[in-house]
Amino acid sequence: MNVPVPPPDALGIPSPAFIFQFLMLLTYTLHVVFMNFVLGGFLIITINEWIFGKNPAAAKADSLLLKMMPVALSLAITMGVAPLLFVQTLYGNFFYSANVIMGWHWMSILALVMIAFYLIYIAIAKRPEGATSSLWTSLIAIVNTILFFMVAFLFTNNAVLTENPAYWANIYSGAKSVAAPDSSLWQRYLHNISGALAVAGMWCAAVARYRRRYDPADAETTRWLHRSGLLWAIGGTLAAMATGFLYLVFLGGDRIKAFMSIDALFIGWAISVVVTFVLLVFLIMALMQPEKSIFLWSGVGLMSAALFGMAMGREHLRMVSLKPYFTMDQLTLNPSYSSLAMFLITFVLGLLVLGYLIRLVYALPESTEDDT
Repeated sequence: MNVPVPPPDALGIPSPAFIFQFLMLLTYTLHVVFMNFVLGGFLIITINEWIFGKNPAAAKADSLLLKMMPVALSLAITMGVAPLLFVQTLYGNFFYSANVIMGWHWMSILALVMIAFYLIYIAIAKRPEGATSSLWTSLIAIVNTILFFMVAFLFTNNAVLTENPAYWANIYSGAKSVAAPDSSLWQRYLHNISGALAVAGMWCAAVARYRRRYDPADAETTRWLHRSGLLWAIGGTLAAMATGFLYLVFLGGDRIKAFMSIDALFIGWAISVVVTFVLLVFLIMALMQPEKSIFLWSGVGLMSAALFGMAMGREHLRMVSLKPYFTMDQLTLNPSYSSLAMFLITFVLGLLVLGYLIRLVYALPESTEDDT
């Protein structure tokens, strides 16, 4: 197609493309686990604050979720560095072009996240232990929800522009707004939001299961958070399935046909669709039989597998969308495996440290009524 696309980096890539693709999918999935908790979690907190804020159990659950947010957001940002670098390595000429076309809208992500970060600490300070919702916390919750929804839209828009160079000229010239003129943009955005709700709900249920062991005296908060979390996970999963179907429909006949081409990425995505149906069954069983933790933890594993499969589908769609302009064999391989080894060593060490910290938290002794 006659679209002015910058050529791939003349320096090439230091390792085979499939290695970077796999690492991109793996690190992106880890990023999504924390990012979706922040995105969907703040919507959950907002609804709790405005609707259930005077319920002591809901209020305490919100306080708990708020205190988790700084760590979750930090991990979402940290985990997002690696997949961002891999995208730049493989698709830099498309990704950077989309960034430039979005201009200050793309740069505003930094400001939006920083503002939201500070507001989280203000909300925690304005929410004493055991206090119910206040005007301050309710307003901050809804503002942060809006901020993170804006960030999610900007990332979604950037992804669509990255995959569709045909839109660049009209947006850059000002003939079109910065929002990609793609029929699937809003369906993709809603699919991302509903998926975030499902992941955040699963987080809530998992945290409640942990609290059940760590703080058995606070059974009411645990029950409320567990049940509401599973309801959010079920509702979010159903919404993600519905919006995912609409997203496929709005891709258009040509892209659907190209997307359905059989390869490893498509098969991984297809398996994840089946896994999502199985996940739904386990979530319902966990809701009906809350005393059996096997359903919840199986659901956590199934959701993780589904997220990885969905990431494979996302990568497959990007490849088939860019096929008229670019294929992986256009990248020049200039082997330099020392940089890959350094990344793998630091990546594994980072995961080990994170796992050790999680183990320390899980091994905390049970609280007693006399604890202060």
